[in-house]
Amino acid sequence: MVAIKRDVIIAGAGPAGAICAAYLARAGVDVLLIDKELFPRDKACGDMLREGIVRHIEKLEAVDVLDEKSTCIRKIKLVGSAGSEAAVPFECYALPRFELDKLLVDTAKSWGAEVRQGCRLVDVIRENGKVCGVIVREKGAEYEIRSRFVIGADGVDSQLVKCLAGVPDETAGGIGEEDPDGIWLGVRGYFKGIRLDRSLTKDQYDAGGVFGFDGKNGHAYFWALPVGRDGVKRGLCNVGMLVKGRDAFSSKELLERLDAWMGSEKIKAMFDDAEQIGEWSFGRMADKTQARKCAGEGWILIGDAAAPAEPLFGDGLSAAADTAKAAADAVEAALKSGDFSAEAVTASYKAALAKLQPAKSEDEIKEDRLLMESLNDPHVMDKIVEMLVRDPNYAKKAL
Repeated sequence: MVAIKRDVIIAGAGPAGAICAAYLARAGVDVLLIDKELFPRDKACGDMLREGIVRHIEKLEAVDVLDEKSTCIRKIKLVGSAGSEAAVPFECYALPRFELDKLLVDTAKSWGAEVRQGCRLVDVIRENGKVCGVIVREKGAEYEIRSRFVIGADGVDSQLVKCLAGVPDETAGGIGEEDPDGIWLGVRGYFKGIRLDRSLTKDQYDAGGVFGFDGKNGHAYFWALPVGRDGVKRGLCNVGMLVKGRDAFSSKELLERLDAWMGSEKIKAMFDDAEQIGEWSFGRMADKTQARKCAGEGWILIGDAAAPAEPLFGDGLSAAADTAKAAADAVEAALKSGDFSAEAVTASYKAALAKLQPAKSEDEIKEDRLLMESLNDPHVMDKIVEMLVRDPNYAKKAL
């Protein structure tokens, strides 16, 4: 019998993988975190850390570092396609993704997790339908690592998902299917010297950003947010666009629409003295309509691999962090009980996640869908922005 080398192997050292590794290591679990990249590495992201993920970072005793390195956003100016504006409360930290990932990987290490960078997942090891380890490639060599659990935190194009999709047994049925309407395309760049709105922005801990909507581009929205410790001082901003639909636009078309927004009447003054830093970065995100199967015998999916995000109404990083904590709880329960069956692991994972993400009522879901559909009509979105300004009761309910 082959000896178990690790209790848990986590593939993907982004926010979900690193947070899960930190929680498990803190609980005394022997966990190995692997990633094909070398950190710190950049990745397309809106860089907004809202209450959900900040709560987990605080529990892992890293929030002081986050606070010191970030811009704290307090308000957002919403700009409709017809030029209507509304300044609304919106709190989040804003930290460049390459800094966030390094912070979280360092946090996982501090709790005792082992991290191997430049280590690529090639395939899973299966015995009698159970996933019991992985095959990895590192420094040109392939080798096996056995484990009780394999956790996939390797993004929307997850290699673990691809491996599981090839399993003919019921533990991975349907896992590899993709709904193109549930895929969001994004582009992000960094600019310095952006002219920030001083009516919204005071200093590092009291800053403001801009969100724009354009129904002519489908389910699309744009942003410009000061980020990092010197975001306000240098006018250093994350500028980007997110649009729904895998086949909505090519990379070239995304940039054309983002450029048009940046040159629009209400926005262009921000960029008069701005200079882009580095290249544009493109990415994909799967939303919760993918309804992926996220757990089975010996495996769990978290973060973008599990497609937990609800763009516009919930931030992806918080959803990813919640899946990370829920997976850690499910693994701990299985290790304690000795029950590693697909049924037990799935039930435990779902129950832990439900505690972190309370279910919405039918009316709340209906309102979300109506507002999402309104993005297809710029007149409706403009009306909503106007109502936020004119109707305090509506603003209070909506926000």
